[in-house]
Amino acid sequence: MPNPMNQSRFQELVRKGWDKVTGDVTEELHQRESMRETLFSSQGLDSAYYEKYGVSGLPDIPKFNGSLSYIDASPGFGVRIEPGEFAAAVELERKLWINNLYQVMKDWPREFTVASHRTKEKAAIKGYANLNSAAFDFMPWNEEGVPICSTQHRTKNANVSTLNGFSNLGTSAFNPTSLEATRILMKGFRGLNGELLAINPDGLIGPTTLDRMFEEVTETKLGLYDTTHTINVQNNRKWECKTSQYFNDYDTNNWIMVDWGLLKKLAVWVTRMEDEGGAKIDFETYRLKFSLYSYWGYGFLGWQAFYFNQVPA
Repeated sequence: MPNPMNQSRFQELVRKGWDKVTGDVTEELHQRESMRETLFSSQGLDSAYYEKYGVSGLPDIPKFNGSLSYIDASPGFGVRIEPGEFAAAVELERKLWINNLYQVMKDWPREFTVASHRTKEKAAIKGYANLNSAAFDFMPWNEEGVPICSTQHRTKNANVSTLNGFSNLGTSAFNPTSLEATRILMKGFRGLNGELLAINPDGLIGPTTLDRMFEEVTETKLGLYDTTHTINVQNNRKWECKTSQYFNDYDTNNWIMVDWGLLKKLAVWVTRMEDEGGAKIDFETYRLKFSLYSYWGYGFLGWQAFYFNQVPA
């Protein structure tokens, strides 16, 4: 049995005389700066998992020489996202509940809601911080067999060369030169049939340690790092930059360039069950129990919305 929160541990809550007793009075980071809904599109789920399968488009139409030339599409890769169950409970001694003279430790549904929101927010950031890893939390099957950001993306079409346009992993530290170089590389991404895709790099994601650099390089209008007053073309491209302190827990230099529109199609947050609260009084002990259960996960249905720069230490 778990150890309940009891009066002997929280004696000050049953003593008169405190002018004020509070929990944390400052908002947590995730409450003020939530990014999950920016980084993922949300989708309800009516089964145990979500699967996606791709098929390439057709190649170019050959010149007609009197008889038809037959062309075909090629199969792509499958992905499965399996959400995970999350649950926790608290148990309180009945005497503590009755004798608690203050408002703390009374609103457990709110406390669970805050904790659940934080859990989801940190999971969302982790998914992006680990785009260069094949250790997926909710994708037990990724047929391509490489990380979302990799130098080894491939196609099942034997006639397509993957020498160019199939890598979205680099090592460049963020600066004006690497920003433009990465943008050009993303514009060269190709699909399963080897054809150029309409990629629109328009976003940057990273740790808060890159806030100043992101703003400086994308929003300076004239004379970036010189006195010639040359127009800074990156300012005209209207980059949308998103940073989070949670990224700092993984790395303070790595950064990601994205196509925000395509990202919303490829980064999917699936929910099998929203937060479900519970409350009961134990028949044997009269202890109060409060709980929360939820069932969710996320995954990536493709790689072409992202370019990850894994900067060496």
